[in-house]
Amino acid sequence: MYVRNTHTPQKVIDTLTHIRISISTETINGAIRSLSNESQNNLRALGQSLLASYTYDNFDVDLKSQVPTAEKSTDSLKHLTSGLLFPLGHGVTTDDLKCSDELWKRSALNPRVEEAQLLPKKTWRDLLLLHPESSTPDRLSRRDRFNSWVFLSDLCTHGPEYFCCFRDKIAEPEAIDQIPLVKTELTAARALDVNNSTVSGNICAVVDLLRQGGIYNPS
Repeated sequence: MYVRNTHTPQKVIDTLTHIRISISTETINGAIRSLSNESQNNLRALGQSLLASYTYDNFDVDLKSQVPTAEKSTDSLKHLTSGLLFPLGHGVTTDDLKCSDELWKRSALNPRVEEAQLLPKKTWRDLLLLHPESSTPDRLSRRDRFNSWVFLSDLCTHGPEYFCCFRDKIAEPEAIDQIPLVKTELTAARALDVNNSTVSGNICAVVDLLRQGGIYNPS
């Protein structure tokens, strides 16, 4: 499959096959189809679990013609969309995601919502109250302790060579509300011939990615 990915001419592949250095083109195509079907099944299983997150982004490909002619357009830049699916970790269940009705009842975009049901507006200052701590005059604050740890870590890592011997004596920083580290497996979706720089393009990208994940109306 390496020769196929590097756009090796067909005649070269046939020659390599005859001298038994490479497998035949038919075998390469069969392996690609098998891998594609397996990836499609994995995408559908992940999407239909309803515990998947979808991401997509645009990328450009310059499809230059090897033999330019006057009849062909000079615009060879193609705008495409790539997509990824990955499972929601940390023990998330489908019941945890059943909150759309509650959010809509309290959303300012809901024309029927009552003012008493609206959620209070939050600002960045509310982030400072997530983990309040009592002030202690004879002890460094949580922020000062973290800054102290960063200073020591930088000093022993990037400072004079003398301080390198103290690097293993620096303890891990204090954990406040630590999120467990998990490995997330990414599954690539099929590239889309969609330009997502427009509203209609974004809609088409979302619909197509959901279809690849097995979430669509079969009718």
